Amino acid sequence: MNFLLHCWLGRANDGLIAGGFLGDFVKGPIPTAYPVELQRGIALHRYIDTESNRLEAMRSTYFRFGKSLRRPAPILLDLVADHIFAKYWNEFTELPLTEFTSHCYQVIGQHEIPSSATRLYEHMCRTDHFARYRNVDVIYDVCHRILVRLRMEQHTKQLETILVSEHENFKEDFEVYFPILEQKVEAWLLET
Repeated sequence: MNFLLHCWLGRANDGLIAGGFLGDFVKGPIPTAYPVELQRGIALHRYIDTESNRLEAMRSTYFRFGKSLRRPAPILLDLVADHIFAKYWNEFTELPLTEFTSHCYQVIGQHEIPSSATRLYEHMCRTDHFARYRNVDVIYDVCHRILVRLRMEQHTKQLETILVSEHENFKEDFEVYFPILEQKVEAWLLET
């Protein structure tokens, strides 16, 4: 999952939402100086990452990226999942997308943003980046930058084709694994 889904799965309270973003930037032990709900939010973020990587319903989707993109497929699928969720938002909730994303930026901003996340956070707020995930070009751009970092930029044209040709399949797959993840998060929240 990428940030939008992490925040949505943590929507039970503001600390969990903030952890949905900050969880990618806090490495190692979770600082006990953080508010308790933010600590839980970061722990939830890590739990979601672990569970989604193990989830057969997600793992079976990796093949849609083809053999040459098999290695980055888990990262790419996280972004595709956010794209599908944002694009078909109204199928999953009656809450307006921009109302939710504005709330996310506000509650994230109530916490100290690590320097490694400051530029991204400011960009998100300025452009409503989470809501822009609806646009496949935004997802393609982020995925392209990931491929460049991984020195796999020669596959960007292939990725662009896949994002279009496999769109309906990605949506069908999402409709299978998303409810499973929601159930896992509900159980985790009750247990912790």
